[in-house]
Amino acid sequence: MSTKPVIQPVSILRYAGRVDFGPDASTFTLENDGDESARAEVILDYKRCEGGLPVFIIDSASGPDSVDVAVVYSEGIEGIDHATGDGPFFLFSNAMDTYRSTTLNVRASSSTQTIRAVYAQRSQRYQKIVLSSPNSAVSFKRVGFEQVRPSYVTKSMFACSSPLLNQIWQDGVKTVDMCTVAKGETSSAWEVTQEGTIVRGQHWAPCRQGTRWADKRVHFQVQIENGGASWAVHMVANGLIFCLDAAERVLYACEGLSTESTIFPVAEKGRWPIGDLQLETWLDVETVTYGDTVTVSIQGRQLARVEGLDIRPILGGSANNTGSVAFGGPCQWVAMYRHLSVHDPADKALYENTLLLTDEQRTLADFQVGTNALACTIDGAKRDRACFGGDLYVMGQSIAHSSMAFEAVAGSIELLTSHQSSDGYLGNLCPIQAPVHDSTGEPPTYAFYSLSYALLLVAAIRDYWLQTGDEKTRSKCYESLEKLMAYVDQHISEGVVIAPPPLSMHWFPLGGPVFGASGALNNVYYEALQAMMVLANDSATKQKYQVRAHQLKAGILRHFYDPSTGIHHLDNSLPSNGICQDVKAHAMTLDLLPPHTDDIEHLTDPESGLPRAFRGLGHWDVANVASPYATGYAVEALFSRDRGAEAIKLIERVWGPMADTTSQNYSGGHWEAMKPDGTPHGHDTSLMHGWSTWPVSLMPRYLAGLQPIEPGWKFFSVAPVLSGLKNIKCVMETVAGTVGVELEIDEIDGHGALKVLAPYGIRARLQSPQGWIIQGPEVIEGTGVWQKFFLSEDSNDQDPSAEETEPKHLGSPESQSRTREGQESSLPSRIRSLLSRFSAIRA
Repeated sequence: MSTKPVIQPVSILRYAGRVDFGPDASTFTLENDGDESARAEVILDYKRCEGGLPVFIIDSASGPDSVDVAVVYSEGIEGIDHATGDGPFFLFSNAMDTYRSTTLNVRASSSTQTIRAVYAQRSQRYQKIVLSSPNSAVSFKRVGFEQVRPSYVTKSMFACSSPLLNQIWQDGVKTVDMCTVAKGETSSAWEVTQEGTIVRGQHWAPCRQGTRWADKRVHFQVQIENGGASWAVHMVANGLIFCLDAAERVLYACEGLSTESTIFPVAEKGRWPIGDLQLETWLDVETVTYGDTVTVSIQGRQLARVEGLDIRPILGGSANNTGSVAFGGPCQWVAMYRHLSVHDPADKALYENTLLLTDEQRTLADFQVGTNALACTIDGAKRDRACFGGDLYVMGQSIAHSSMAFEAVAGSIELLTSHQSSDGYLGNLCPIQAPVHDSTGEPPTYAFYSLSYALLLVAAIRDYWLQTGDEKTRSKCYESLEKLMAYVDQHISEGVVIAPPPLSMHWFPLGGPVFGASGALNNVYYEALQAMMVLANDSATKQKYQVRAHQLKAGILRHFYDPSTGIHHLDNSLPSNGICQDVKAHAMTLDLLPPHTDDIEHLTDPESGLPRAFRGLGHWDVANVASPYATGYAVEALFSRDRGAEAIKLIERVWGPMADTTSQNYSGGHWEAMKPDGTPHGHDTSLMHGWSTWPVSLMPRYLAGLQPIEPGWKFFSVAPVLSGLKNIKCVMETVAGTVGVELEIDEIDGHGALKVLAPYGIRARLQSPQGWIIQGPEVIEGTGVWQKFFLSEDSNDQDPSAEETEPKHLGSPESQSRTREGQESSLPSRIRSLLSRFSAIRA
């Protein structure tokens, strides 16, 4: 019997039909008579999102031999009333239950029985339990989620005079925990036995060896155990799926991610009756793809032919009508497979696997359905549970300021950078169950989402290097990063990067790729060049990347920036007055743009409830999305230009609705996307999403001012940005020891106190807030105890009241922008920006 803790519901949200309640929310009896329209059901509320293996302890069950109980899961309130919950999830991985609505088959018995789900449900607040069978009753003794692993210990703390900001930070820490995966945490999705491999209805998992296969003949044997058998060809994320339905006695085909529409549509390609085909035995299945045609034969009889196919892979940029063989299926289908072979038209073997126990490890690795060999970060807790370079850009910093689970950052770096094409394109998306790509052949195409995410991975590696000083990881991946930068250089035209559409996906996939030059892509290339200055060991290489960055900056300003409107364009083919929040904000943080009177309006969209990610950009506007990910860039832009008060207002405005514990959508975490009215963007939106955890790192880094200058925190800066908060305290565990800042300040009276904690022998540079003076040295040496310094307003600084008469804009004068370019190139942009603000005081 398992001794793992079980998380139980806190309360009953609502119920219907005949329900008898016990002493707590986990104990109840559901009873049905013969009226199928009045089924007994109960909705359990865990008050915040929890994850684990669903467990049901049943005291008794009466009725037919097997009583059906439907169970539905949802993070938010809207999803719990959908028949499929807030799922299903078909995009990238088998690291969770694909389906959010399933059925328990409860044996009629007066004895206690325990039912554990096969797959974990990784994040949900609500759980609906419905007694489906008429004339039956089931008494539940306990319901809950068995923990898969203990929560990570939070090794840092942040608190300030704003209870809302404190709540936002704590919720972000929980999100970080739920979007971090320990090594070996994921259970295998398939079961390999001596007779064959059991595949239950889940996400269609492609063979990683064949993501570029074109014409092919696929042969295998299958035995149906429940529902039917399902396989696919031309599959990476999407492809052509065949389903042999035993109940309906039909073979049907669908083009898409799955057999049911979710965020992408599904197109049925045909249905064929199977006649007198006997399904109770092992079946020989042959699927042949040639050009735009696919045929299926079972037991030597051709049953299906699909013509006129033109399947474009949504990942990797391979040719149409290419991809691998995959196995999966509709919910609760179970089939056993064996003796898989794939041959090209000349009968050359492309892949062979018995799918028997002797090939167990190879099967689990080739189809990415085993455990995760490395600790990793993932995009969302409930889905897609895949590792992305763009998400790591945020999550890596969030981990450094909370759990210090650096093994997950290092594991993500190792997994992604192992997938590099021969021409230099670096992997930036990977199922966490995929193995490290250690062969000399081309990596699977599923590893390539966008060039922007590959370049954000470079910046994430720089941040990891500064946080940890991990020379082994830096040196291991440095050659791959150099190769990536050379690959990007091949796409330089007219002073900017112009990449083909398959490389130009934005973080918002529903917007599609950018055609032509992309402002977002060029921003991240600029940051990657700066990151390479930090990661390079020799001055000549640092200088090489500095020169490239200087040239790129000129090209970016010329190509994307309109000085009259202050608009920094995502794509010059879009309306010239359109605003992309993250593109403008990122460019500001990188010191690419001069100040403009409309900067605040562009970042905060004050006329909307929440700031919209896209405004006036044609089809990009259709989703009407407010993005915490895009807003994170805007918050950092405000902080980086000493607009602390505006920055925390933006945090409170966007993350505040998520932190409302009275809301039925409160998840205890940070959401993937929102509507401008402050609600989740849709019933299937992830409400525990790693890329939205910006406040976990931004508040310590800017409000407390704690940032490493040298790798491994051997030398760090304390450069707080004032925001109107009266007090701030941040204590962080680092690889060098405990560092901390306590700031108490009265901005009205013009005085305050700063306390700094640094480990013995570790130096810290004290940098006064703009317009203030720290009464103390510029650099202190740590003693292992708190050191206190007084602050006062700089009487020589410009009168704030006079400043208010000037037009509202962000940033320092152009002369300061030029000064920034002359700062020490070995430091990252954000630190150089901080240092430059206090050059006058230091002089």
